Amino acid sequence: MVAVAPRKNENSRPRVVAVSPDDGSAIDLRNPALAALLSWCVPGLGQLYQGRTHKGRLFMGAILGTFLAGLWLGGGKVVYASWKPGDTRWAYVCQAGAGLVALPALVQSMQLNGVARQPLFGSGFMAPPLAPGQYVSRAYADRLISIDPDIDAENFFDKPPLRQFRIDQVSIWHRRFGRWFEIGTLYTMLAGMLNLLVIYDAWAGPLGTPTDDDRKAHKKGTAA
Repeated sequence: MVAVAPRKNENSRPRVVAVSPDDGSAIDLRNPALAALLSWCVPGLGQLYQGRTHKGRLFMGAILGTFLAGLWLGGGKVVYASWKPGDTRWAYVCQAGAGLVALPALVQSMQLNGVARQPLFGSGFMAPPLAPGQYVSRAYADRLISIDPDIDAENFFDKPPLRQFRIDQVSIWHRRFGRWFEIGTLYTMLAGMLNLLVIYDAWAGPLGTPTDDDRKAHKKGTAA
């Protein structure tokens, strides 16, 4: 339940308050749109902005912990953005709900598939997998050859000034990590989807149906 209560200063923004389903107390949502944006950027940050520190810390720890656990289980490879035929990464739509922590994947995809033909700083962190026939910079090809035991020089065609990948990198990841690749993907997706509830909580206040006593307490609080 959300209500708008006037402030003492008529020129100031009206107070947007919600009723706590626990004790019927009034919760000042401050600027709900800003709080929702903050909770998308960092889970729980919007609640901290609203002064709901316990809930904000709980959300932040639980959702970021779930996301990072999934990233670790999948060997750091499960969060990436790709719209190539045969590897449309719809899972990233859910992962993006976790906020800025998933944003590097979008940047890396734009870099690798753009003019640069290599991820930002040459790092493969959250970079999408290479597909057969994909062109990359020579620097990125040399880096993959040096750090990935499953990739060697024979996996590239030399196409100066670029190199063309010959195999499917996502298949390498599935073979290397097995079921943990899917489990890690699921964890990161769940973190993003759960954060949608956190964003809604920052926007509209806590879920729950207040009782008659809650409403009476809320009316007294707004009248004061």
